[in-house]
Amino acid sequence: VQVTGSGIIISADGYVVTNNHVAEQARFVRCTLSSKIELDAEVVGLDAWTDLAVLKLDLAGAGLKSVPFVKLGDSDQLEVGQIVLALGSPLGLSRSLSMGVVSSIDRYFDDMGEMTSPFNLWIQTDAAINPGNSGGPLVNLDGQVIGINARAFMFGENLGFAIPSNTVDYVVKQIIKTGE
Repeated sequence: VQVTGSGIIISADGYVVTNNHVAEQARFVRCTLSSKIELDAEVVGLDAWTDLAVLKLDLAGAGLKSVPFVKLGDSDQLEVGQIVLALGSPLGLSRSLSMGVVSSIDRYFDDMGEMTSPFNLWIQTDAAINPGNSGGPLVNLDGQVIGINARAFMFGENLGFAIPSNTVDYVVKQIIKTGE
């Protein structure tokens, strides 16, 4: 089964962050960069508890030495009412952007079906987040990634949720260091 999601490159050597629910059953991963270059990637590690995954791009296989990357901002600096942008590939529409405001900085959910992430306090936004936005960045107006888009309520009008960047930073560093 083909799954489409989004992600962010966090290092020049090709580490990528996406959601666990995007990568957890992957046997083969192919990433398309914003430059439209396609390259293979491998799953470095997964964390279902926070719904995060780390991939590593095969830069050598694509003839690249490095790739442009983003730095994570400080999600503790977020405020309700702040304008944010959600980027990704909603419903396969690559390089899409939606705008909204932060509605809550500490939304908590009990386990919900397949989406178990009991250790997250979610950033809630009314920026449109749809299937395919998962793993993409939630960005403030300073261009800082302050969250990773992860879920939405299908029957809600623009009820989207992102994993705070400080949680992402903590978990991703552990996955890269230990594989889990």
